[in-house]
Amino acid sequence: MAGKTGHQADSEKKRKRADTQEKDRNAKRHRQQEQQASKKAAKMVSDAADLKDKALKVLKGLNAEIPAEALANGQNIFVEQAEIPDKQWALSAPVGGRIADVDPVFSVDEKHLIVTQNTSLQVYSVADSHLVRQISLPIATKGKDGQNRITAAIVSTWLSPNEPNFVWIACSDGRLWKVDWQHGSAPEDTLAVKSDNIQDMAVCSMKLGKTYTDVLYIAEAKKQECTITAYYRSKKSLVNNVVYRTQHPDQRINLVRASSDGKYVVGATADSLLVGVVQVGESGAGLESEFYAFDTPDLVSTLDLRVTPKNSVASTPKKQSKKLALFDVVDLIVGCARGGMLIYNDIINTAQAVRGAKSKSKKEEIQARKFHWHRRAVHSLKWSRDGHYMISGGSENTLVLWQVDTGKTTPLPHLSGSVENIVVSPSGSSYAVHLDDNSVMILTTSEMKPTFYISGLQTAARYFAPPKDSLVMRLSDAVREVRNPVPAAVNPQNPSQLHICVGAGQQAVMSGSQQSAPILQSFDLDTLRSQSRQALARTQPTDVNITTKGNAISEPTVTHLAFSSNGKYMASVDDWQPPMRDIENMSAETRQRFLRDRREIFLKFWAVGEEGEQLALTSRINSPHATSRPEPVLALVADPTSSKFATLGDDGLVKIWSFKTRQFDGVTSKDAKGETLQSWSCIHTISLGGHVGADVLMTLDGNKAGARSGAMCYSTDGSTLFVAFGAEGDGGVHAVDTRTGKVKVAMRGLWRGKIRHIEAVSSLIITLSDDLRVYDAITEETMFGIRLPKWADPALSRFAHLALDRRSNTVAVVAPGKYSSDILVFDPEENRSLCVDKIPHRIISLVSSPMSTGFIAVDDAAQLWTISRASDEHAVAIARPLEELRLADVVVEEGDLTKSGITLLDGDEEDEASDDEGEANGERMEVDDQEDETHAAIISRQKLAELFDTGPAFTMPAVEELFDKFTELLALKPLPASSK
Repeated sequence: MAGKTGHQADSEKKRKRADTQEKDRNAKRHRQQEQQASKKAAKMVSDAADLKDKALKVLKGLNAEIPAEALANGQNIFVEQAEIPDKQWALSAPVGGRIADVDPVFSVDEKHLIVTQNTSLQVYSVADSHLVRQISLPIATKGKDGQNRITAAIVSTWLSPNEPNFVWIACSDGRLWKVDWQHGSAPEDTLAVKSDNIQDMAVCSMKLGKTYTDVLYIAEAKKQECTITAYYRSKKSLVNNVVYRTQHPDQRINLVRASSDGKYVVGATADSLLVGVVQVGESGAGLESEFYAFDTPDLVSTLDLRVTPKNSVASTPKKQSKKLALFDVVDLIVGCARGGMLIYNDIINTAQAVRGAKSKSKKEEIQARKFHWHRRAVHSLKWSRDGHYMISGGSENTLVLWQVDTGKTTPLPHLSGSVENIVVSPSGSSYAVHLDDNSVMILTTSEMKPTFYISGLQTAARYFAPPKDSLVMRLSDAVREVRNPVPAAVNPQNPSQLHICVGAGQQAVMSGSQQSAPILQSFDLDTLRSQSRQALARTQPTDVNITTKGNAISEPTVTHLAFSSNGKYMASVDDWQPPMRDIENMSAETRQRFLRDRREIFLKFWAVGEEGEQLALTSRINSPHATSRPEPVLALVADPTSSKFATLGDDGLVKIWSFKTRQFDGVTSKDAKGETLQSWSCIHTISLGGHVGADVLMTLDGNKAGARSGAMCYSTDGSTLFVAFGAEGDGGVHAVDTRTGKVKVAMRGLWRGKIRHIEAVSSLIITLSDDLRVYDAITEETMFGIRLPKWADPALSRFAHLALDRRSNTVAVVAPGKYSSDILVFDPEENRSLCVDKIPHRIISLVSSPMSTGFIAVDDAAQLWTISRASDEHAVAIARPLEELRLADVVVEEGDLTKSGITLLDGDEEDEASDDEGEANGERMEVDDQEDETHAAIISRQKLAELFDTGPAFTMPAVEELFDKFTELLALKPLPASSK
C-alpha cells in the first residue's frame, strides 16, 4: 500500500490540531459551566438552609474559611454542592440504646417489664421477651450554641402506686416526667424541681386528706444545702415540702428510699445514713418529719429497706409518747463501696432509743451485722419478700443469694457481665437482673432459671452517670468516653444480622489501657435481639480480671473485620500490646525491645457455617506485617468479586490473601462434617516505598518521622485495589492491579492530613482525611470537596466515617462533633446531596448492607440508626416495636380495648360469658389452650423482598411455591423466652 503524501500528512496534522483545540475549548467551557452551576447550586442550598431547623451551616466553596467560634463550639460544617430536591432519603428514629443504671420496673400483674434506657423507655412482654413499645424521652437539650446535647442522665424510674399505667421518671437536671407506658403517650415536663439537680427519687402513696396521692421523695443538691423534698399535688397547686436538710452543704444525699406508705424514709450520703419518720400534720395539710443521722464504717453504694408491721408494742415508760412506741420494724441493708454489706435491724426504734438515752457515742450504740464477699463496690442489694434472704451483685459477674440468719451464700457465677441492678417482682417469685453488657434477665426464685432475656447492642458506650466502682479511687478506673471506632460488618449471606465487636461487659470494655473488644456479637435487625456471641481473640471469661496490684487486665481489641463477597469467610485482625503502666519506668531501649517481643497482632480467617453455628477458625497469621517488630494493620478489605482479602500494614506493604485446599500426602483434608478444609496464605505482596517500619523513618532535618496512616478499597469489578498510604500530608493513592500484583499508577494530592477512609465509585475516588475529596481518575481532576472542621481534640478525628452503598452508588460521610455527629448522604456521580441531618450522639460505626440500599449507624449510646430512601423496597430496615408495626392488638392492653369500644372479659366474667354463649347454641366446646397457641407473625420487609423480588416475572417460581414460602414465614414461631 502506498504511503501518504506530504500534503495529506500536513492536512491530517492540521485536522488533529484543530480537533485538539476544539476539545480543549469544550473542556474549558464545560468547566466554566460546572463552576457556574456549582455557584448557583451553592446559593440555592444556602437559601434553603435558612428554612431548615438544623444546626448545619452551609459554606459557599471548598476554600471558604470556617468561623473560629464554630470550631470552638465543636460544630460540624458541611459543604453542600446541590439542593436536596425530593428529600426521599431520611434518617430514621433511633432504636435500642444503652440500659441506664436504674432498676427495671415490673407491672402490677408482672406481664410487662419496663426497662429504662439512657434515651428512651422500653416496654417488654415478659411472656415472649418481645418489645411492645418504645417511648422516646426528651433527654437532649439545646446548649448556648444551639447544639442538641445530652448532659443529663436518668436517675430513677418508679411505677405510680395509684395509677399503675403511669411511671415517674426523674432526670438529673431537675426534670420530672409522668409517662403513660401502656399507651405510649409522649412524655411532658410535668414539673421541674427548684434546685435543677436531682440525685435520686422514691415514689410512694400517702393519704392526704380523703384521697391517696403519689408522693415523690426527691434528693436534691443545692448550693447552700442538700435536702430530701416531698412533692405532691394538692387540689389547686403543686406542693413541695422539705422533710430533711443536711447540716453541711457538702453532704450530698446520693440515695433515697421510702416505704410503700411513705411513712419511713431512708437516705444516704457518702459516709452516713439518714432514717426518718414522715407523717401527715394534724391539720391534714403538710408533712411533719423526724430524722436520725449516723455515720457508716464505709462509703455507701446502695441500700434497701423492709418494713414489718409491729405486732405488739414494746414496754415503754408511761411518759414516752404512744407515737414513738408504735413504730414498725424497719430493717435496713446497706452495700458499701469496698465490698462490705451492713444489716441494721429495727433501725428506727434503735435510733430513737439512742437519741432518747442521749448516748455520747452513737457509733457504738447503733450496731450492724457485717457481711463481705464482693471485691469491689456492691452494685445492688435487695431484700427478698419474706425477709429471710438478701440478693447482691457486683463487678464479679456473679449473683449472690444470702441467708440472713446463717450468712450462708449461694452464688450464681459466670454471668455475661457485672450485676448493675436487681429487682424483686411484686409476688416475690422472680428476680429481674440488669447486667452491664446491656442485657436484662428474669430468674425464678425457686430454681434460678431464666424465663426472660433481652439483650441490646453490647458495644462500647459512654457513661451517662458515674459507675459505682468510681466511689473509691482505684488504680484502673473506667474511662467515661468511647476511645476508638468499633468495627462492624454485615454478612452478605445473612443481611438481617449486624456483626459488631464488643467486650465482656461495659466495665471490661472501658477499663484498661486500651478499649477492649475481643468478642463478636451477632445482632438480629429483624427482632432487635442478640443472636450469638463468639470470642475472636483471647479473653478471661472466668478468671479474675484484675492483677495482684489491682490493675485491670487488658484484653485484645479487634481492629478490623470483613466478610467475603459470598459470605462464606470472614477475616479479622486483633491487636494487643503491654499496658503503658508496665513499661513507663523502663529505659527507651528496653521499652522498645519489650514492645517488640510482647506485642501480639494476629490476622485470622474464619469459615462461616449455617445460621446459628459458630465461626470456625481456619488459619491464623502471626504478625502479618512485620519489620524488626510487629507492625499494625492499617486496613483490611474484601474483594467484591471473589473470596480474597487484602491487608495494608505500617511496613508499607500490601498483601493479598487467598485460600487453597488443605491436603496431607495428596489427600484432601476434611473436618468432622465432611467439609473441605482450607489454608490461607499470601499470594501477592506489593511494596509502596520500601519495607521499612515507622520506627526507623527520619525526616530531612534528622528528626523522627510522624505516624503514617493508610486506607484501601477495591474497585467495583475487583480488578483494581486503591491504596492510600503515607505520612501526614503525603496525599498519595496507588492503583494496584489485583491480578498481577503490580502498581499501575500513582496519584498525588488526593488527601491531606491523615487518611482515614477511601472508596471508589466507577471512575471516581472518594477520600476522607482532614477533608473529603471526590477525584475523577480519568480526567485527573478533583470534582468537588467538603471541608471538615479542625477539631480542638485530635481524638475526635477518629470518629469520621465514610461508607459506600454499592447498590445505589451513594456515599455517606459522618463528621463528629464534641457532643453530636453530622451525617451527609450524597451521589458522587451526579454531584448532589441526598440527605443532611444531625445525630445528638457520636457515631462509632457506619456500615452499608451488601444486599440492601442505605446505611446503618451505631452511636455511643448503643442506638441503631438507618439512613435510606423511604420508597425503596430494598432499603435497609430495622424491626420496630409491636405498637409501631400495628401488632399491638396481639398484646393489647385493657385500656386499649376499652378505647376501641371492645369489652374485655376477665376471670369469672369471661367464663360466664362463654357458658352463656354455649348454652344459647345448645353445645359446649372444650378448648386446649396449650394446643391452640397463637403467635404474632413479624415479617420484615427484607424477607418479603427476598421472596418476591427475584427477577422478571417470567423467572419467578410458580404461584403455589410462592404461597407455600409465604405461609412458612407466617407460621414461624417466636423464639423461646429463655433463648439468648
